[in-house]
Amino acid sequence: MHTCYVKDFNGNWEMAKVKTQYNIMIVVTKGKIIYWINDETVLLQKGDVLFVPAGSIRGGYSIEGHQRYATHFTIDDMDRTLLPLLTENQYCMTSISGFEYFKQRFLLLKHHWLMRGPYTETTCYAILLELLSIINYERDNWKLPAKKIDMAEDIKKYILDHYKESVSLKDLTQFTGRTPNHISHLFKSVTGLSPIEYLHHVRVSKAKELMMDKMMPIREVAEETGFCDQAYFNRVFKKLTGCSPTAFLKGRTD
Repeated sequence: MHTCYVKDFNGNWEMAKVKTQYNIMIVVTKGKIIYWINDETVLLQKGDVLFVPAGSIRGGYSIEGHQRYATHFTIDDMDRTLLPLLTENQYCMTSISGFEYFKQRFLLLKHHWLMRGPYTETTCYAILLELLSIINYERDNWKLPAKKIDMAEDIKKYILDHYKESVSLKDLTQFTGRTPNHISHLFKSVTGLSPIEYLHHVRVSKAKELMMDKMMPIREVAEETGFCDQAYFNRVFKKLTGCSPTAFLKGRTD
């Protein structure tokens, strides 16, 4: 990674067309932007993500005040085959259905980039590949039946609304009127995660937000995010982030 930032633009913003040296990922969290990529015009607004491959001609201007997250990066040649997005050498613009999760992962990317700890490069590269995978997956979702996507979105919303509570497949069965097997298969085909895995990601994302923004004690964070006990919270947090809540807090406060 060469840079990673969050910027707010309250007034007009304009950039002349230039050739990009690195791959770029842009996440719009507020407002609207017009981007030019080679000979095409792209409208970006809240919830949209743009991937621009290195060597593209890009420029743009703002329609109104906006906020965007961005990172400039390169990918190792041997990793390009991991995702079609990286081999096609074309820009990709898509909306992210789980936008809050995506945004939190990007903020964590920025956090590690600014922290410059002993494993920053590896951690940032891993998060970056995850974000690119989500973009690729969202793009591929256009090919899925609308009914599947709609039900998966309903389940996501249910989980987001109830993550502080005890959520089980039985609860989702009652909510959707479908069998547990049907729910699990459908949800994973759309999101790549089981409903419980998605629940864990939501809870851990919210936990990181509480620890980063409010500096809450770990015990209180575990309770606030729906984990039955702190030990279970610690296990899930480390599995998804690669570090314990204590280590995450230490990195936040150093």
